[in-house]
Amino acid sequence: MMPITARFLRPTLRYAGAVLLLAVAGWCFQPLRNTLQQQEQKARLILAPLDYTQTDGLAQQLAIFSLGGLRTFAAEMLCIDATNAWMQQDWPRAQRRWTQITTLCPQRVNYWIRASVDMAKNAVAWVSNNENLGEYEQAQLNKGYLDAAEHFLQEGIANNPESSLLWLQMGSFDEDLARRTNFTRAVEDYRRAIELGASPMYHRWVFYNLCRIRGREQEAWELGCRLYKEERHRSPSLRCLLLVLQHKLNIPAEQCFTPEQLFGTKERAAKQLRPFLRNDLRFPTAGIREWLEQ
Repeated sequence: MMPITARFLRPTLRYAGAVLLLAVAGWCFQPLRNTLQQQEQKARLILAPLDYTQTDGLAQQLAIFSLGGLRTFAAEMLCIDATNAWMQQDWPRAQRRWTQITTLCPQRVNYWIRASVDMAKNAVAWVSNNENLGEYEQAQLNKGYLDAAEHFLQEGIANNPESSLLWLQMGSFDEDLARRTNFTRAVEDYRRAIELGASPMYHRWVFYNLCRIRGREQEAWELGCRLYKEERHRSPSLRCLLLVLQHKLNIPAEQCFTPEQLFGTKERAAKQLRPFLRNDLRFPTAGIREWLEQ
Protein backbone atom coordinates (compact mmCIF):
# COMPACT_ATOMS: atom_id res chain seq x y z
CA MET A 1 0.00 0.00 0.00
CA MET A 2 1.27 3.48 -0.91
CA PRO A 3 2.33 5.50 2.14
CA ILE A 4 -0.18 8.17 3.19
CA THR A 5 2.44 10.90 2.84
CA ALA A 6 3.12 10.03 -0.80
CA ARG A 7 -0.60 9.84 -1.60
CA PHE A 8 -1.10 13.44 -0.49
CA LEU A 9 2.24 14.80 -1.64
CA ARG A 10 1.84 14.04 -5.33
CA PRO A 11 -1.45 15.97 -5.85
CA THR A 12 0.02 18.85 -3.88
CA LEU A 13 3.09 18.99 -6.09
CA ARG A 14 0.94 18.87 -9.22
CA TYR A 15 -1.20 21.73 -7.93
CA ALA A 16 1.85 23.81 -7.04
CA GLY A 17 3.30 23.17 -10.48
CA ALA A 18 0.10 24.33 -12.16
CA VAL A 19 0.04 27.55 -10.13
CA LEU A 20 3.68 28.22 -11.00
CA LEU A 21 2.94 27.62 -14.68
CA LEU A 22 0.07 30.11 -14.59
CA ALA A 23 2.24 32.76 -12.98
CA VAL A 24 5.05 32.29 -15.49
CA ALA A 25 2.60 32.42 -18.41
CA GLY A 26 1.10 35.69 -17.18
CA TRP A 27 4.53 37.26 -16.74
CA CYS A 28 5.72 36.19 -20.21
CA PHE A 29 2.70 37.64 -22.01
CA GLN A 30 2.77 40.98 -20.19
CA PRO A 31 4.89 42.97 -22.75
CA LEU A 32 2.71 41.78 -25.64
CA ARG A 33 -0.45 42.67 -23.74
CA ASN A 34 0.77 46.23 -23.03
CA THR A 35 1.60 46.83 -26.70
CA LEU A 36 -1.76 45.54 -27.93
CA GLN A 37 -3.68 47.61 -25.39
CA GLN A 38 -1.88 50.82 -26.44
CA GLN A 39 -2.67 50.14 -30.10
CA GLU A 40 -6.30 49.46 -29.25
CA GLN A 41 -6.64 52.75 -27.38
CA LYS A 42 -5.18 54.73 -30.31
CA ALA A 43 -7.19 52.98 -33.02
CA ARG A 44 -10.56 52.83 -31.24
CA LEU A 45 -10.49 56.03 -29.22
CA ILE A 46 -11.22 54.19 -26.00
CA LEU A 47 -10.25 55.60 -22.65
CA ALA A 48 -7.33 54.22 -20.74
CA PRO A 49 -8.54 52.04 -17.84
CA LEU A 50 -9.37 54.05 -14.76
CA ASP A 51 -7.20 53.31 -11.73
CA TYR A 52 -6.38 49.91 -13.16
CA THR A 53 -2.71 49.07 -12.86
CA GLN A 54 -3.09 45.30 -12.85
CA THR A 55 -1.88 43.25 -15.79
CA ASP A 56 -4.30 41.25 -17.89
CA GLY A 57 -2.73 38.12 -16.51
CA LEU A 58 -6.14 36.96 -15.26
CA ALA A 59 -7.39 36.29 -18.78
CA GLN A 60 -4.09 34.74 -19.80
CA GLN A 61 -4.04 32.40 -16.82
CA LEU A 62 -7.69 31.44 -17.10
CA ALA A 63 -7.10 30.55 -20.73
CA ILE A 64 -5.26 27.48 -19.48
CA PHE A 65 -8.32 26.45 -17.47
CA SER A 66 -10.57 26.90 -20.51
CA LEU A 67 -8.27 24.73 -22.60
CA GLY A 68 -8.53 22.11 -19.90
CA GLY A 69 -12.31 21.97 -20.22
CA LEU A 70 -13.14 24.33 -17.34
CA ARG A 71 -14.74 26.98 -19.53
CA THR A 72 -17.59 27.68 -17.11
CA PHE A 73 -15.18 28.17 -14.22
CA ALA A 74 -13.04 30.55 -16.28
CA ALA A 75 -16.11 32.52 -17.35
CA GLU A 76 -17.30 32.90 -13.76
CA MET A 77 -13.89 34.20 -12.69
CA LEU A 78 -14.00 36.73 -15.53
CA CYS A 79 -17.53 37.73 -14.43
CA ILE A 80 -16.13 38.69 -11.05
CA ASP A 81 -13.57 40.90 -12.76
CA ALA A 82 -16.27 42.38 -15.03
CA THR A 83 -18.19 43.33 -11.88
CA ASN A 84 -15.04 44.89 -10.49
CA ALA A 85 -14.63 46.86 -13.73
CA TRP A 86 -18.22 48.09 -13.36
CA MET A 87 -17.52 49.24 -9.80
CA GLN A 88 -14.44 51.12 -10.97
CA GLN A 89 -16.24 52.51 -14.04
CA ASP A 90 -13.56 50.87 -16.19
CA TRP A 91 -15.63 50.26 -19.30
CA PRO A 92 -12.87 49.22 -21.72
CA ARG A 93 -11.93 46.44 -19.31
CA ALA A 94 -15.60 45.52 -18.83
CA GLN A 95 -16.05 45.25 -22.59
CA ARG A 96 -12.98 43.03 -22.92
CA ARG A 97 -14.16 40.80 -20.09
CA TRP A 98 -17.66 40.37 -21.56
CA THR A 99 -16.16 39.53 -24.92
CA GLN A 100 -14.03 36.85 -23.28
CA ILE A 101 -16.92 35.56 -21.17
CA THR A 102 -19.36 35.20 -24.07
CA THR A 103 -16.66 33.56 -26.18
CA LEU A 104 -16.11 30.96 -23.47
CA CYS A 105 -19.82 30.27 -22.87
CA PRO A 106 -21.84 31.33 -25.93
CA GLN A 107 -24.89 29.30 -24.85
CA ARG A 108 -25.27 31.20 -21.57
CA VAL A 109 -28.01 33.66 -22.52
CA ASN A 110 -27.68 35.76 -19.37
CA TYR A 111 -24.05 36.58 -20.23
CA TRP A 112 -25.05 38.17 -23.55
CA ILE A 113 -27.81 40.16 -21.86
CA ARG A 114 -25.59 41.39 -19.04
CA ALA A 115 -22.88 42.35 -21.52
CA SER A 116 -25.34 44.38 -23.59
CA VAL A 117 -26.85 46.16 -20.59
CA ASP A 118 -23.40 47.00 -19.23
CA MET A 119 -22.46 48.68 -22.51
CA ALA A 120 -25.78 50.30 -23.52
CA LYS A 121 -26.85 51.51 -20.08
CA ASN A 122 -23.93 51.75 -17.70
CA ALA A 123 -21.04 52.65 -19.99
CA VAL A 124 -23.09 55.13 -22.03
CA ALA A 125 -24.44 56.80 -18.89
CA TRP A 126 -20.92 57.18 -17.48
CA VAL A 127 -19.60 58.70 -20.71
CA SER A 128 -22.56 61.09 -21.01
CA ASN A 129 -22.06 62.37 -17.45
CA ASN A 130 -18.27 62.65 -17.65
CA GLU A 131 -17.48 66.37 -17.67
CA ASN A 132 -13.83 65.70 -18.51
CA LEU A 133 -14.75 64.54 -22.02
CA GLY A 134 -15.49 66.85 -24.92
CA GLU A 135 -18.66 66.53 -26.96
CA TYR A 136 -16.92 64.82 -29.87
CA GLU A 137 -15.19 62.30 -27.63
CA GLN A 138 -18.44 61.60 -25.80
CA ALA A 139 -20.23 61.02 -29.09
CA GLN A 140 -17.51 58.67 -30.33
CA LEU A 141 -17.38 56.68 -27.12
CA ASN A 142 -21.15 56.43 -26.84
CA LYS A 143 -21.40 55.19 -30.40
CA GLY A 144 -18.71 52.61 -29.71
CA TYR A 145 -20.44 51.28 -26.60
CA LEU A 146 -23.85 51.20 -28.30
CA ASP A 147 -22.31 49.34 -31.22
CA ALA A 148 -20.81 46.89 -28.72
CA ALA A 149 -24.17 46.41 -26.97
CA GLU A 150 -25.92 45.73 -30.27
CA HIS A 151 -23.15 43.35 -31.33
CA PHE A 152 -23.46 41.37 -28.09
CA LEU A 153 -27.20 40.91 -28.68
CA GLN A 154 -26.79 39.99 -32.33
CA GLU A 155 -24.09 37.47 -31.53
CA GLY A 156 -26.14 36.12 -28.64
CA ILE A 157 -29.12 35.56 -30.95
CA ALA A 158 -26.88 33.98 -33.59
CA ASN A 159 -25.71 31.48 -30.96
CA ASN A 160 -29.13 31.08 -29.30
CA PRO A 161 -31.75 31.80 -32.00
CA GLU A 162 -34.56 30.18 -29.98
CA SER A 163 -34.08 32.33 -26.89
CA SER A 164 -37.12 34.51 -26.27
CA LEU A 165 -35.17 36.41 -23.59
CA LEU A 166 -32.58 37.61 -26.09
CA TRP A 167 -35.25 38.71 -28.56
CA LEU A 168 -37.01 40.64 -25.77
CA GLN A 169 -33.73 42.31 -24.86
CA MET A 170 -33.16 43.23 -28.50
CA GLY A 171 -36.66 44.74 -28.59
CA SER A 172 -35.88 46.81 -25.51
CA PHE A 173 -32.63 47.98 -27.11
CA ASP A 174 -34.33 48.91 -30.39
CA GLU A 175 -37.11 50.94 -28.74
CA ASP A 176 -34.86 52.72 -26.21
CA LEU A 177 -35.84 56.37 -26.64
CA ALA A 178 -32.84 57.65 -24.72
CA ARG A 179 -30.28 56.03 -26.99
CA ARG A 180 -30.78 54.42 -30.38
CA THR A 181 -34.25 53.69 -31.74
CA ASN A 182 -35.46 51.38 -34.49
CA PHE A 183 -39.19 50.96 -33.97
CA THR A 184 -39.65 48.84 -37.09
CA ARG A 185 -37.09 46.33 -35.89
CA ALA A 186 -38.51 46.44 -32.36
CA VAL A 187 -41.88 45.26 -33.72
CA GLU A 188 -40.24 42.21 -35.26
CA ASP A 189 -38.11 41.58 -32.16
CA TYR A 190 -41.15 41.38 -29.90
CA ARG A 191 -43.12 39.30 -32.38
CA ARG A 192 -40.29 36.81 -32.62
CA ALA A 193 -40.03 36.66 -28.82
CA ILE A 194 -43.75 35.87 -28.55
CA GLU A 195 -43.41 33.13 -31.17
CA LEU A 196 -40.66 31.60 -29.03
CA GLY A 197 -42.79 31.57 -25.88
CA ALA A 198 -42.59 35.06 -24.37
CA SER A 199 -45.69 36.30 -22.56
CA PRO A 200 -48.61 37.39 -24.80
CA MET A 201 -48.46 40.65 -22.84
CA TYR A 202 -45.75 41.71 -25.27
CA HIS A 203 -48.35 42.02 -28.02
CA ARG A 204 -48.97 45.39 -26.41
CA TRP A 205 -45.32 46.33 -26.94
CA VAL A 206 -45.77 45.42 -30.60
CA PHE A 207 -48.78 47.76 -30.67
CA TYR A 208 -46.91 50.64 -29.02
CA ASN A 209 -44.08 50.45 -31.53
CA LEU A 210 -46.47 50.18 -34.50
CA CYS A 211 -48.12 53.39 -33.31
CA ARG A 212 -44.76 55.18 -33.58
CA ILE A 213 -44.20 54.15 -37.22
CA ARG A 214 -45.69 56.43 -39.85
CA GLY A 215 -47.68 54.47 -42.39
CA ARG A 216 -48.53 51.53 -40.14
CA GLU A 217 -51.50 53.10 -38.39
CA GLN A 218 -53.99 50.65 -39.89
CA GLU A 219 -51.98 47.68 -38.64
CA ALA A 220 -51.73 49.30 -35.23
CA TRP A 221 -55.49 50.00 -35.16
CA GLU A 222 -56.43 46.43 -35.96
CA LEU A 223 -54.05 45.05 -33.32
CA GLY A 224 -55.20 47.61 -30.75
CA CYS A 225 -58.86 46.66 -31.27
CA ARG A 226 -58.02 42.98 -30.72
CA LEU A 227 -56.04 43.76 -27.59
CA TYR A 228 -58.80 45.94 -26.15
CA LYS A 229 -61.08 42.92 -26.01
CA GLU A 230 -58.90 41.59 -23.17
CA GLU A 231 -59.05 43.43 -19.88
CA ARG A 232 -55.37 42.88 -19.13
CA HIS A 233 -54.36 44.94 -22.16
CA ARG A 234 -56.49 47.99 -21.36
CA SER A 235 -53.69 50.25 -20.22
CA PRO A 236 -54.17 54.06 -20.22
CA SER A 237 -51.74 54.39 -23.15
CA LEU A 238 -53.61 51.82 -25.25
CA ARG A 239 -56.94 53.58 -24.62
CA CYS A 240 -55.49 56.97 -25.58
CA LEU A 241 -53.82 55.58 -28.69
CA LEU A 242 -57.07 54.02 -29.90
CA LEU A 243 -58.63 57.49 -29.91
CA VAL A 244 -55.63 58.86 -31.79
CA LEU A 245 -55.64 56.09 -34.39
CA GLN A 246 -59.34 56.28 -35.15
CA HIS A 247 -58.93 60.02 -35.68
CA LYS A 248 -55.92 59.63 -37.99
CA LEU A 249 -57.56 56.86 -40.01
CA ASN A 250 -60.99 58.49 -40.19
CA ILE A 251 -62.65 55.34 -38.90
CA PRO A 252 -66.44 55.36 -39.51
CA ALA A 253 -68.36 56.64 -36.50
CA GLU A 254 -70.17 53.34 -35.95
CA GLN A 255 -66.81 51.57 -35.56
CA CYS A 256 -65.22 54.18 -33.30
CA PHE A 257 -64.76 54.01 -29.56
CA THR A 258 -66.31 56.81 -27.56
CA PRO A 259 -64.33 58.30 -24.66
CA GLU A 260 -67.03 56.94 -22.36
CA GLN A 261 -66.48 53.42 -23.70
CA LEU A 262 -62.74 53.65 -23.22
CA PHE A 263 -62.52 55.53 -19.91
CA GLY A 264 -65.94 55.20 -18.29
CA THR A 265 -66.82 58.90 -18.19
CA LYS A 266 -65.82 62.07 -20.02
CA GLU A 267 -64.19 63.36 -16.84
CA ARG A 268 -61.96 60.29 -16.58
CA ALA A 269 -61.17 60.56 -20.29
CA ALA A 270 -60.03 64.16 -19.87
CA LYS A 271 -57.93 63.22 -16.85
CA GLN A 272 -56.05 60.60 -18.91
CA LEU A 273 -55.86 62.50 -22.20
CA ARG A 274 -54.43 65.79 -20.86
CA PRO A 275 -51.10 64.30 -19.71
CA PHE A 276 -50.98 62.01 -22.75
CA LEU A 277 -51.08 65.08 -24.98
CA ARG A 278 -47.68 66.03 -23.53
CA ASN A 279 -46.19 62.52 -23.55
CA ASP A 280 -42.45 62.17 -24.16
CA LEU A 281 -42.71 58.59 -25.45
CA ARG A 282 -43.03 59.70 -29.09
CA PHE A 283 -46.61 58.50 -29.23
CA PRO A 284 -48.83 60.36 -31.73
CA THR A 285 -51.48 62.65 -30.25
CA ALA A 286 -53.56 63.60 -33.30
CA GLY A 287 -57.13 64.57 -32.40
CA ILE A 288 -56.69 64.72 -28.64
CA ARG A 289 -56.34 68.49 -28.40
CA GLU A 290 -59.48 68.96 -30.50
CA TRP A 291 -61.46 66.59 -28.29
CA LEU A 292 -60.28 68.32 -25.09
CA GLU A 293 -61.18 71.74 -26.48
CA GLN A 294 -64.70 70.54 -27.20
